[in-house]
Amino acid sequence: MLPLITIWIAARNEEATILNCLQGMEALNYPKERLQILIGNDQSSDRTEELVHSFIQGKTQFELLTIQKTINGQRGKANVLANLYEHSKGEYFLISDADVVVNPNWVQGMIANFEANPQIGHQVGITSIKGGSLWPAFQSIDWLHALTLLKIAADLRIPLTGLGNNSAITRKAYESTGGYATIPFSITEDFAMFHAVVQQGFDFRNTINTDFFAETLPMPNLKEFLHQRKRWMVGALQCPWWIVTLLFLQALMLPILWVIGFLFSWKIAAIIWFIKWLNQTITVLPTIVRLKQWHLIKYLALYELYANSWQITMIAFYYAPISVDWKGRIYP
Repeated sequence: MLPLITIWIAARNEEATILNCLQGMEALNYPKERLQILIGNDQSSDRTEELVHSFIQGKTQFELLTIQKTINGQRGKANVLANLYEHSKGEYFLISDADVVVNPNWVQGMIANFEANPQIGHQVGITSIKGGSLWPAFQSIDWLHALTLLKIAADLRIPLTGLGNNSAITRKAYESTGGYATIPFSITEDFAMFHAVVQQGFDFRNTINTDFFAETLPMPNLKEFLHQRKRWMVGALQCPWWIVTLLFLQALMLPILWVIGFLFSWKIAAIIWFIKWLNQTITVLPTIVRLKQWHLIKYLALYELYANSWQITMIAFYYAPISVDWKGRIYP
């Protein structure tokens, strides 16, 4: 018999996206009687609750839960997941966001490594940004490049982080950590859970193929983009020192090249820049091809300009005395 699967979806003011998410869940190629899809309504002030309630009528695999209890001082998504766990029946917990649309084979893909090796406790899929224009394309390449690097690290058994909108964890691994009911609050709840699982001795996987593939929406404006990336940096700066050093070197590459060009040789600076671009392209291109995201290839040359500009801006924004605004909540 196929294992019982519980899917967790945290939803806060998601009226524009939640139906697409739930339609993707309804289309999963997995027996409905072996699925439990829990949607946690996190004090939404829009029509999220109404839309979910209407959509799930007569669909027994879905359940809408109103989040009222605070567990272990958790906030936001971490508190939603802590509440959803208390209602979960599955052997495996799959986690998605309310603005994510998964592919029909997503469940089979996400649990395949668990079924093959019980020592694996955490699984990360691959997520891209929906949309074919310049801004979504740049964000998509950004995601795919970062997730490819995470996979390379995972293949080398270097635990860096999870991914909160397309991940899975076994019940055994989750319960071994005490879950969000005991893990201290973090604005990067996926990072916290991933490392708690690894610390318990469980193995982990990052996988790139179409069965693990999901799509999410781009940040619609610069403000939301910067707040999203500031939140991510909270987790990134908890990585090993050499990873943090590499991240800063990459982010500051443009001013570094200016210094090299001004003090030594512009030719050397241009060669270094080309090597960086070539390495970046060689890294992400196989992922783009494997996922059949052909429309992104034409943006690879221009992507370097985007990456250099936002990374410098991100450092400045991270260290600015501005609290993270995420889903209408302020996190110092």
